Amino acid sequence: MVNPENFRPLQGVRVIEFGDGLGSYAGRLLADSGAEVIKVEPPQGAASRSAGPFVGGAADPEQSLQFWHANASKQSIALDLHDPQDVATARALVASADVVLDGLAPGALQALGLGQAALRAAHSKLIVCAITPFGQDGPWANYTSSDLVQLAAGGLLSVCGYDGGDGPDTPVAPTGGQAAHIAGMTAMMAILAALIEVQASGEGQFIDVSAQASIAVSLEMGVPFWAYQQREVIRHTARHAMPAESPRWQHRCADGKYFLALPLYIDDARFAALVEWFDAEGLAEDLTDPSYQLMSGRAHRMGHIIEVIGRFCAKHDAATMFRESQARRLPWAPVNSPDEILADPHFSEARHTFADVADPATGQQYRFAKLPYLIGHADTTTMPPRLDQHGARLRGELQQNQKVQHAQ
Repeated sequence: MVNPENFRPLQGVRVIEFGDGLGSYAGRLLADSGAEVIKVEPPQGAASRSAGPFVGGAADPEQSLQFWHANASKQSIALDLHDPQDVATARALVASADVVLDGLAPGALQALGLGQAALRAAHSKLIVCAITPFGQDGPWANYTSSDLVQLAAGGLLSVCGYDGGDGPDTPVAPTGGQAAHIAGMTAMMAILAALIEVQASGEGQFIDVSAQASIAVSLEMGVPFWAYQQREVIRHTARHAMPAESPRWQHRCADGKYFLALPLYIDDARFAALVEWFDAEGLAEDLTDPSYQLMSGRAHRMGHIIEVIGRFCAKHDAATMFRESQARRLPWAPVNSPDEILADPHFSEARHTFADVADPATGQQYRFAKLPYLIGHADTTTMPPRLDQHGARLRGELQQNQKVQHAQ
């Protein structure tokens, strides 16, 4: 029987990860869900080990925060995929795996005899998931790309930016490598579905994840507005992109912080609670008028309602607004800084969003973001691997397996 206190849903699943970049976050998600994820790195280490910022400030390939975020909880083996002996080791690793994450350029693994067709012919239950900027084939398959290019080609930049009065009508790119995160989450969902299928049919499959396609299906209302109404959306400051101008949802509070007072999802009961709250402080203005009680009477006056909300926010600090709005089940929240998010009890206590992980070598603790969803109860996040940290053990394991096979 599974102990719910230590439930790791992918325990026993072995994943071999090739490449660096787009596939890394998918590997991190799998690793933190309990899978054994083995990252194959070149002898000089993955390129992301050289990407700053670095712990302590000095450039050190073992201290890259970008590498740490995408590769925590994994194992590392260094293999030169131009060396026949190391290629043989890679093939042996794959033969022991349930999932292969292919983050290399289209055709790179195939050139090594590790293409998806050859792999699955030898290992019918194997799941091969390729994650590339534009997919395995098609006119853009071999284009050089980057996070910014993928965000633009996927359409995300068309919906991210400012209202006309806030600055030039230019796109704003989300930070933090969002293309890799979106593609990684897409791959994770597909791999979970494929693992379920293996249990049902005994058949693995090939999954072709395009970062561009993953982003294109994440544009919320941008695609439906065009598909159903042939209307293009315009950018709005920190709000949903819409075909027409919309009232602002963020209001500056008395303490200078911005507060997100989302006007959506406020049904008649919640609006009544809002009016009662505002009226108790003499700031409801005309919202007490019975004509506002039903959504049918509010819809065409939403701009005015939002202005009243903005004036109310200006009289209170953000913490008061958050506490009182949550008590009335209003979907409102402050716009917090990263430091404030780390200290927020919702994340630190209720959702356990972060894990303090000790470095076995130094005893120093570092705080990592955990899985972006709750699955199981065990803390599975561990320090990212040093280059080839697990190489000797894995090579020994493979050699032992070969001896057993020869003996049989």
